[in-house]
Amino acid sequence: MTTQSGKPRLVLIDGHGLAYRMFYAIHASMSTRGGEPTNATYGFTRTLINLITSDDPPDYLAVSFDVGKTFRDDLFDEYKATREKMPDSLRTQIDRIHDVLEAFNIPTLEVEGFEADDVLGTVARLAGEQGVETVIVTGDKDLLQLVNPTTRVQLPGGRTGDADIYDTDAFINRYGFLPAQLVDFKALTGDSSDNIPGVPGIGEKTATDLLTTYAGLDDIYAHLDEISSSRAKKALTEGRESGYLSRTLARIITDVPIEFNLEACRTHDFDRERVAEAFRALEFHSLLTQLPGGAAEIPVEGQQLSLFGNEMTSSKPTLSSPVTTAHIVQDIDALDDLCARLQSASSIAFDTETTSTDQMMADLVGIALAIEPGEGYYIPVGHVVDAEEQLDLELVIEKLRPALTDPDIPKIGHNIKYDAVIMEQHGLRVEPLAFDTMIGEWLGRP
Repeated sequence: MTTQSGKPRLVLIDGHGLAYRMFYAIHASMSTRGGEPTNATYGFTRTLINLITSDDPPDYLAVSFDVGKTFRDDLFDEYKATREKMPDSLRTQIDRIHDVLEAFNIPTLEVEGFEADDVLGTVARLAGEQGVETVIVTGDKDLLQLVNPTTRVQLPGGRTGDADIYDTDAFINRYGFLPAQLVDFKALTGDSSDNIPGVPGIGEKTATDLLTTYAGLDDIYAHLDEISSSRAKKALTEGRESGYLSRTLARIITDVPIEFNLEACRTHDFDRERVAEAFRALEFHSLLTQLPGGAAEIPVEGQQLSLFGNEMTSSKPTLSSPVTTAHIVQDIDALDDLCARLQSASSIAFDTETTSTDQMMADLVGIALAIEPGEGYYIPVGHVVDAEEQLDLELVIEKLRPALTDPDIPKIGHNIKYDAVIMEQHGLRVEPLAFDTMIGEWLGRP
């Protein structure tokens, strides 16, 4: 697929950055039956699948990881010294993530002596020179300095979960200066997360004011006599050496000695059996259903599937997923019919679709219900698109109230506490809460 500019797109993933984010975003107790932690690996793998099965998959895809000490450690002993050591339960998962990448035929880019950021910056530059636009997926704002006409940076979003994608205009709107000046900003203010000292006495506001007046650190010192604030001038004079050291530490290198083969990063076919074998070892059974081409629990031996979901034919049979009929409830008659069925049900399974995992901040988007296998109902109540084709939330709540509060009809859910809180936030206390499949899974396979 191409970008709006008509150019092909390369997606680069900050490997350690994404692994760390998933490690802390997904409950640490997630593991195989044998006790191997898998939360970071699962989140990382799910992100890969979302990318390669999206409606707009990238033309090229690669991941970069840090490897050992870098020139910054040699330059400044205290660089990143305040960071906590990588947890052992995450360290063991990095190798597993590499296994998953190999199974998907996604290349990893690493260079001794340099951070992943440097490799990402270099590859983005080389791709741009070959007419390819790059999107860097990371949780590290340092990479925003790489934003330019051919490179964008995707950061995790806020409460809505939507990612923030920065181009030059978005960066300027957020920070007030150019992306390339972020290095000078960190040279002035420092960065506590990387233990970069900056210029003592220069805060973010002063740094921003300076960078809207001067091009960067060199320009600031070239016009030091023009700075009206005596406090800022004194700080800059005394902290000059620290400022230039900090700029060197903060600057991402874009000329790392790396042999970059763009075609090696092209998204291409992968061996389904190899991927399935990795998923079975990690017990990622649910992710098997999300692979391009369908959800065969026993993959066809040797079958190749495209990353973009173009399933190849085979004469060998596969196990198919059960067929589920989904009913979208968008008018009052359909809602009344559903409520009548709910009222006569022996049990009700329900789920909420929301804008956030934070139940106190989330807005309700839709309500899903089921009373028997193979058939489900979905009531949209907060969709932005086609908003006129959905029922009023208050009306839906009142119609559902009799069945969802009937003490003789047990209610079932997955992480049911979350959904119950969401419903109560909207005036409906669902009861009785009879069974939570997430808890059941944990008890059965801790």
